[in-house]
Amino acid sequence: MKHTLLATGALVLLAGTAAAEVTMSGSARMGLSYSDTAAGTSTAFSSRVRVVFTASGETDSGLSFGASVRNDQSGQGNTSNNDSTVYISGAFGKVTMGDVSGAADALVGQVSGVGYGPNDALQEIKFVGTHKTAVSYDFSAGALSLGVGSGQLISGDRTYNVGAKYAAGSYAVALGWETDTFTGVDLVSLSGSASFGAATVKAKVADSDVSGADAAYAVSVDYVTGATKITAFYTDYGNDAGFFNGGHLSGSTDTAHLGFGGSYDLGGGASAAGGIVMQNNTGVDDRTFADVGLKFAF
Repeated sequence: MKHTLLATGALVLLAGTAAAEVTMSGSARMGLSYSDTAAGTSTAFSSRVRVVFTASGETDSGLSFGASVRNDQSGQGNTSNNDSTVYISGAFGKVTMGDVSGAADALVGQVSGVGYGPNDALQEIKFVGTHKTAVSYDFSAGALSLGVGSGQLISGDRTYNVGAKYAAGSYAVALGWETDTFTGVDLVSLSGSASFGAATVKAKVADSDVSGADAAYAVSVDYVTGATKITAFYTDYGNDAGFFNGGHLSGSTDTAHLGFGGSYDLGGGASAAGGIVMQNNTGVDDRTFADVGLKFAF
């Protein structure tokens, strides 16, 4: 749930029936993170705060436009545009430029992670991604969402992506395709989710055309009871771990992650969360990660 941080942060400019508005929202976290490896154990304080400025408006003809930027944004404008986006939308759909993740990433997504923040990406299977500034086009009609995008041209290298998602009631399925013209890597990703009462199951599989590589897959289960949510996940990177997880350990084949965690809603945008992730590697020591802390949404 997002709240306006400061009343003076909202600027309303009226021109006939058209209006433009700038608001602020934010998130923060604080807690402890822990890792246990053959090299030893480590416990550290971990905190982060982000403030997001969001602008929106509408033309006299009914087109919507807007932009967003984080307080830690970098490389705004020129050929690099991280942590900020600009869009225009209407009956034709929506065109966005800037820090755009790509249609496959946006529509296929990831299974659920655990923890309050530092380790909540250890369930992810990575996408090809896009070079910034990137551009995307999105269109929705009822339960169907479609997207297509491209990354910036970098030294003759461009990325392209296409995605589709169908979401109706308690279930959803999504399919994405990406390619990198420099490396020649193609990646297909498929995901699905379904809710059964208090439980939600998510699954994802991704397959690249890297020679001899296996597909990677992940599954998670979320169970909500009152203010408490319990989560478990399993991610298997197969023998293409260096591509699918970005190579967490130098010289290792990071084959699987198994995670358990939970969170408790404290109300008002605050929650307490924690989790543990066991990482299995081939050729290098296994690892255990854990974290516990508080999360805030403003």
